[in-house]
Amino acid sequence: MLVLLASLAVTVSLSPLVRVALLRRGVLDVPNERSSHAIPVPRGGGIACVAGTLAGLSLAAALRYEVPWLAVGGALLLAGIGYLDDRMQLPPVLRLGAQIMGGGLVGLAVGGAGWVLLGAFVMPVLVNAVNFMDGINGITSLNIAAWGGVAMLVGSTQGSSLLVAMGAAAAGSALGFLPWNAPKARLFLGDVGSYLFGAMIAIGIVAGAHDTSKTIILAAPLAIYLADTGAALVKRALRRESLMTAHREHVYQRLVNDAGLSHIAVASGTVVFSLAITVAWIPGSIPLGVAATIAIASAYLATPALLARTGVGADRTKGGVR
Repeated sequence: MLVLLASLAVTVSLSPLVRVALLRRGVLDVPNERSSHAIPVPRGGGIACVAGTLAGLSLAAALRYEVPWLAVGGALLLAGIGYLDDRMQLPPVLRLGAQIMGGGLVGLAVGGAGWVLLGAFVMPVLVNAVNFMDGINGITSLNIAAWGGVAMLVGSTQGSSLLVAMGAAAAGSALGFLPWNAPKARLFLGDVGSYLFGAMIAIGIVAGAHDTSKTIILAAPLAIYLADTGAALVKRALRRESLMTAHREHVYQRLVNDAGLSHIAVASGTVVFSLAITVAWIPGSIPLGVAATIAIASAYLATPALLARTGVGADRTKGGVR
């Protein structure tokens, strides 16, 4: 809890300073037809989360928790790439290359040379899932806090101080950023924040695969992120549309923009669905876990259509202001 509170305190304290700096430099997310917000908002608030995460992990190391600093260096590398992408549009190949390299570094740091390929695969998947889903107020802060809590519980029951430290630092910095992003956004995480949190989760999952038998439980809180991202990409691929172009086809976007639900309601809903899937995996039954994951993820993906049939969405202005 000390690590979590340290991350939270540093993040929430630095966020207003980061906001002023971003405003002065004109680093703004200007809304367009694909956006879920109505006014320009400073983008790059994840810088405060970087500072909070480092503060928490430094305290964890002082308390003799295991901190994989080489892997954390890979996460910071990606956060830096994310910040550059916030300032200028980097080529997709460069971003993907950095994610693969960062993932390989995580695998090497956590498990040795034999784990490089796993890290190089997991990192881009999770970084892009978090990045694609970070489109409404509070959604990433709440989901990362939930993942951090799960990682802390898994780490404490499995004797992995690394997972406890990573989970506490991630949860603390996510919760520290939340008041600046929801219910009304004064800061957006930007790619610097979404890349950081995606990388933190990648470190936790690779470490969990190496040190524990609870890898699926560590991945389960991201099931809704992965289902929503995967469904949107498949639809666009079938229509032969660009997978890298911004759009409003994610389920969470449709729930806000079409059904008129509030950002915080939709963000909280994704956490509820994700934690339901996580709980289903706790007994350790693979058939139960798979069946629950398919059923719950399918129910989430079907919510826009179900709400449309019940007439929800007649007032489409309620949820759109970010």
